[in-house]
Amino acid sequence: MKILTRYTISSILKTAFVTILMFALILAAVELFSRMDAIMNGNIPVTSIIYYILLSLPQYLLMVASISFLFSVTYFLSMLTANNEAIPILNAGIGPVRLRIPVIILSVILTLLGSLYQEKAVISINAERDRVETELFGASSTRDSRNIVLTDPDGYLIFTERFRESDSSVFSPVLVKHDEAGIRMRVEAERALWSVEDAAWIFENARIYEVGDDGTVSTSTEEDLTLPDFDIEPRLFRSQNTSIETMDSGTAREYLARLKTTDSITWQEKATDYYRRVFAPIAIFVLMFISASMSYRFKKNVLLFSIIQSLSIAVIYYVADMVFSIMGHQGAVSPYSAVIMPIVMTIILSLVISLLGRKI
Repeated sequence: MKILTRYTISSILKTAFVTILMFALILAAVELFSRMDAIMNGNIPVTSIIYYILLSLPQYLLMVASISFLFSVTYFLSMLTANNEAIPILNAGIGPVRLRIPVIILSVILTLLGSLYQEKAVISINAERDRVETELFGASSTRDSRNIVLTDPDGYLIFTERFRESDSSVFSPVLVKHDEAGIRMRVEAERALWSVEDAAWIFENARIYEVGDDGTVSTSTEEDLTLPDFDIEPRLFRSQNTSIETMDSGTAREYLARLKTTDSITWQEKATDYYRRVFAPIAIFVLMFISASMSYRFKKNVLLFSIIQSLSIAVIYYVADMVFSIMGHQGAVSPYSAVIMPIVMTIILSLVISLLGRKI
C-alpha cells in the first residue's frame, strides 16, 4: 500500500509540476506581449522587464495550480485505465475509493499550502509588483483617499476630507470621542500628521470641545495636540481606495470591521472580495476532488474523454463562482455564501455524475 501511495502522489506531483510551469510561462508571455507597446515606446531596460515578470510569476503559479492539478489527477487515473494498470490493483483487493484516498489527502495538504503561500508570499510580492508596474508603465496606483470615516475601539470616530500617503497626513479632520453617556470630546484641526516615534497623530491648530459630567462645554485650542489613546494606523486610511485583495489579512479584517459600521453596501462588496481571496486556494481541492470522483470507464480515448468530463465540471464551478460573486457584490446573498455555495454545488454535482457513471 505504501508503494502504491508513493506511486500515486509522485506521479501526480511530477505531472502537476510540469503543467504549472508551462501554464505560468504562457501567462507570463501573454503579459509580456500585452505590454509590448509600452515596452517599445518607453525604452524599458531588459533587466527591469525580467524583474517585473519574475514578480508576476508567484501570482501566476497560484492561478494555474488548480487547473494543473485537475489535469494531473485526470491524467494519472485515466492512464491507469488506459494502460490496464487498474486491473491488477483491483485484483489485489484495493478498491476505487482506497485508490483515491491519497489524492484527497494530497488535495487537502496542497490547499493548506496554497493558502499559506498566498498570505505569506503572494500578497507582499504583488505589492512590490504594483510599485514596479507604476514605475515602468505609468499605471496609476495612488492610495490617497477622500471623505473617510473610521471608528476606533477606544470610542473615537474620525472624519477627514483627504488622506495623503506621501507624508501620512489627513486634512480637516474632525475627531469625536464618545461613551455610553454620549459625546465627551470633539476635536477640529487643519491637519493631522502621523508620528512614527510616538505612534500617534499630531493635530495641528486644534480646537477642542470637551463635555463635562454636568453637560457644560469647555473650549480650548492647542497648536499641536496629541491623543495617545487614538492610534489608528495610516494604512487604514489609505485602504479606502486600495483593493482588499492586496491587503494583508490583519489590515483587511480591521478594514471590514470598520466599514461594516459605516457603509454596509461597500462592506458587502469588499467582504465578498475578501472571502473569495481567502478561499481561492480551495479551488485546488475542489478540482482535484472532481477528478478523483469521476468515472474513467471509457472504452476508447480514455484520456481525451476523461479530460473533457473533468473540464466540463470545472467550467461549471468557475461559472457558478462568477455568478455568486456578482450576487454577493449586489447583496443578493451573504459574502460567505457567495464563496461556499459554488464549492458545495460543484462537489454535489461531481458526486452525482460519478454515481450515474458507475451505473451505466
